[in-house]
Formats: sequence, structure tokens, C-alpha cells
Amino acid sequence: MHTYTANSPEAISRILALAMIVDGHLSPSELHAMQRATFLEQVKVDDDTFDRTLRELCEDLLDAAANRRAGMVEIDPVLLDGLLQDIRDPLLQICLWKTMVDIVQADGHLDGRETTLVRRAARAWFGQDRAEDAFTTAALAS
Repeated sequence: MHTYTANSPEAISRILALAMIVDGHLSPSELHAMQRATFLEQVKVDDDTFDRTLRELCEDLLDAAANRRAGMVEIDPVLLDGLLQDIRDPLLQICLWKTMVDIVQADGHLDGRETTLVRRAARAWFGQDRAEDAFTTAALAS
């Protein structure tokens, strides 16, 4: 897996890309949801950085896949937690989590893998033991 500096545009882009592809496809509505996030310009996430990081993430996930022929790529929970720990700034965590929620809800279908990712991010960043309830409440309110 590529390594990026904590809080870097690449580390941010990787989490956003993961939110988009975790359900097995990238939806145009998810991409639009990300592009509406106003904080991305401030943290220097531009189209080129995002596109490069998305490509690197896909390559890394395929390289790590145990069974490519099955058509499913799973990410190890320990690895996922490590990727989430690359975002250390509390304000950035809040902005990124909100954008992740917007992304996973953008296509009108909430996949279980998307829910797992967002809940895991809430636990990693906010220490919420009840992140599942918080996310479910946020998802239903939208």
C-alpha cells in the first residue's frame, strides 16, 4: 500500500476514493458529492491528486487481493484502521467524515460496505462506541 504523509492531500484523497469504490463501483453522483465539499480546495485536493490517488488505491487493493478471480477485493480491517489514522487533524476528520457520509448517500443506495467504512471512521476519529447509532440516525435524517 502506498504510504502518504498524515493529513496530506493524498491521504485525504485515498479516504474519499475508498468511500466511492467500497461498494464495488464509482457512481457519478458520488463524485459530484465529493466535488461539492468546499474544504477540499483548502487542503489542496485537486482533480489530478484525486485521480492519481484513486488509481494508486485501486492498484494497491488489486495487488493485495487474495482471490482476484472472485471479483471481490476485501480490505483487511487492520489496514483500513491504519489508513484512517493517516487523518489526524480533528477538524479535517470532521469535514472528511461529513463528506464520506454525503458520498455514500449520493447514489440513493446505502450499501453495507459503505456503512461499515463510515462507522469505522467514526470510531477511529471520534472514539464513538455507538458510531453505528450515530451514522444510522444521520443516514435516516437525510
